[in-house]
Parts: sequence; C-alpha cells; structure tokens
Amino acid sequence: MAGCRTWCEMSQKNKMQTNTLLGGIMTLLLGGTFVGSSIFNIHLCNQTWTLNYSSSMVLTVICLFHVAAVLGSFLGVILVERIEKLILSRIYLFLMGVASILKVIVPTSMYGIMFSRIIAGFAYGLAYLVVLIHGGEVVVKELRGTTIAFVNYVVFLGILVHAAVSPVAISDYTGEPSRILGIAGIMCSLMAALIGQFMSYESPVFLIRKGRDAEAVRSLIKLRLESSETMTVQQEYIDLRRMVEEDEVSSWSIFSDGNWRPLVLISLGKIAAVLSFNAAVNQVRMVVVDELLGLDTFSVSGVVIISIRVVLGVAFLFTIDRCGRKPTQTLSAFFSGFMLTTMGGIYMQLSCVSIPVASGVFLVYELAASTGVHLVPDVHLSEAFSTKKKALSIAVIQLVEHAAHIAIVSVTFTWNFANPDIYGAILLFCGIPLMVIAILLHVFLPETAKLTLRKSRAAFARVDSLYGTNKELYN
Repeated sequence: MAGCRTWCEMSQKNKMQTNTLLGGIMTLLLGGTFVGSSIFNIHLCNQTWTLNYSSSMVLTVICLFHVAAVLGSFLGVILVERIEKLILSRIYLFLMGVASILKVIVPTSMYGIMFSRIIAGFAYGLAYLVVLIHGGEVVVKELRGTTIAFVNYVVFLGILVHAAVSPVAISDYTGEPSRILGIAGIMCSLMAALIGQFMSYESPVFLIRKGRDAEAVRSLIKLRLESSETMTVQQEYIDLRRMVEEDEVSSWSIFSDGNWRPLVLISLGKIAAVLSFNAAVNQVRMVVVDELLGLDTFSVSGVVIISIRVVLGVAFLFTIDRCGRKPTQTLSAFFSGFMLTTMGGIYMQLSCVSIPVASGVFLVYELAASTGVHLVPDVHLSEAFSTKKKALSIAVIQLVEHAAHIAIVSVTFTWNFANPDIYGAILLFCGIPLMVIAILLHVFLPETAKLTLRKSRAAFARVDSLYGTNKELYN
C-alpha cells in the first residue's frame, strides 16, 4: 500500500511538471506533422503544391524544415541562457501558429509551403532544445525517463496525424491536407498558449544560475505540489545548487571535462534512431503494407504502421525508469537492426518475397523499434550534460540527427520504391550499422535511471576531480 501511495504521489507531481512543458509538447506535436511530411510521406508527389515543380525543388522544400530546425536549436542555445521558459514557449508557439496560418492561406503554393516549413522548423528546433533542458530540470528523478521519452512520443503522434490526413491528397475529397493540418495547428497553438500561461513554472536550475535562490525554492515547492519548504525540497535544492557550483568551475568547451563521452554516445544513439526510422526504410514498409492490404491508389499504410508504433510506445514508455535506460535502448536498437538485416538478406537472396512474410517480419521489427531506440536518446539528452554545456551539446546532436535525415532523403528521393530489387540494399545499409551501434552503446553507456540530475551528468562524464568517484555517485 505504501509503495502504491508513493507512486500515486509521484504521478501527481509528474502531472504538474508535464503541464509546465505543455507549450513545448504541443509545438513538438505539430512539428511531428512536418517531420511526417518529410520522412513518412508516400503521397508527396500527389499533393497539389508539388505539381509542376522539379523533384530537386520539392526535395529542397522538404529539407528546409530540417535545416531550419538545426538553426532553431542553435538560436535556442543563445536564448535559453537569457530568457525565461514561459517567454520562450510563447515564441515557439507563435512561430508554429504563423506556420499553420500559412498552410491554411496558401496550401497549394510551393512558396507558401516552403516558408511554412522554414518557420515551423525554427519553432520545432527551438522547442525541442528548451523542452529537453527544462524537462530534465523540473521532473522528479524517479519519472524523468518516462516524462522526457514522452517528448519523443508526441512527435510520433504528430506523424500519425499527418499519416491520417495525407491520404486526402489522392482521394476523392476536395480538402487540401496542408490546409486541414494548418487549421488543427492554429487551434492547438491557441489552446496551448492559453493553458500554458497559467501552468508554467521556471526551472530551479535556471533561477539558481541567475542568483535567484529564493525563487528557485518557491518553484520547487510548486513543482513538487508541496505547501511549504519540506525536507525533500531542501535536499533537492541543495543538490541542484551543488551541481550548478560544480559546473561553474568547469570549461565552456563541449569537448572538455569528459563532455565528449555523452556527446559521442548520444550522437550514436540518435544515428541509431535515424537508421531505424528514415525516409527509405519507411517507404519500403509502406509499400509492403499497401500490397498486403491490396491498396493500389488509396494508401493507409502510414496510419497502420504508426498506429502500431504509438500503441506499443505507450506500454514501453514506463519501462525506461523501471527497467533502466541502457537495456531498453540497446536491446531495442540491436533487435531492430537484426530484423532489418534479416529482411534485407531475404530480399537479396530471393527474387520474389512473400508479402505476408515480409509484413510479419516488419511487424516484429516495429515491436522491437517501439521499445526504446527512439525514446531513450532524448532522455539522455536531458540528463547527460553539465549546465554550462547542455544547450550547445543538444544543438550539436540535433545537427547530427537532422543531417542524417537530410542525407538519406536526398540520396533516395528519386528512387522507385515500387521496385523490390532495391529493398535488400536499403535494409542491410540500415540494419547492420544499427546492430554495431547497439553493441557499442551496451559496452559504454552508463545507467542513469533514478539518479539525480547531478549524478546523471557525472556518470556520463566520469571525471572524478570534478564530480566525484563512481562509487560516490551510486550511494
């Protein structure tokens, strides 16, 4: 009974902390619709805004979202150190609202869609960085994994929304999918702005770094749903203050003080996530599912595939804190790679592959990929870096992730995915490195489940002179 009561209390506190991230989460949900249109869009060539334009021009418009997201992240590096989170949330919600308005006004204009994607990319990149930093600093350590993994989960919800609306492009309906998504975006932005206005609390770490310690304690009291400064609040404040003091004497360089370790390891984790979910692999899976369902002109494969990911993802969100980050991520990455490699080998060896067999293998793959290869890297981003280096480190890793997506989209954009002869090479190219990365992560990743923010970043850095010995961290 005591354990159940403790869990319920933490869940209530976690709800309050999630509410304070509402603006960013809503922005990422809407950003997911743009991500879906880039790397999970079997209907792209049928949408009105792409007609009468060359494939290179359409590809440029698609990639501009990812370029802008990187720029938004680096802009966030500057802003997050200077501006409070409530103001930042208004900025990226406003930008996403403007992007949505453009999609409503000019849904068939290539230039309208281009500017919409650029503005949305800035908002997405800025929001991603702010939410990861803010979330890591306000969430209780026992539920930090679940809460931050939910950030990645909502991006997939946005991709699902895109997948559900996108078939309108080649159906008998008269509505433009871009306009439909734009209307939804405007409504969500307004709702998040209104609700978030009354639910946002500043990060105690930000306040401590600004010398506003009394405000930091008050913020912790509100975030932990306490009526006064309890012993738990005092201990958490002391730990956060000690972390800030330790970080202040360290270097600003993201390659010093052991920071290169999480930088490399999380970059590998993000590359693994891209290898498991990218434009090429997604196109192969969508074609196979459409053939299984016997759909020649009206594709719902995107809805089927992402619905499986979303349903399974809910269940696995809660394993990240209970079972640990490391096994959740490495097992997911390895078995995802194994299934892709297996399917790639089958396509390379056989001239004709049974569609039900291929669909069955991809279903098992979806189960493996849902467990953590995408969810855990964002958790690590929120807890692996010192306060001085965190923003720039996250932006650099976001650069790696978006560059990988741009590379794969650019290389495969004009390929004929109706030809199964290319499937083997695609799946092997993604599957084999995925298994190698999983093994490397298993060997070198530290386990940070239920560690405080201070201990998590110390476990990654492994610099005893700054953060203490490994034995001290786990005591």
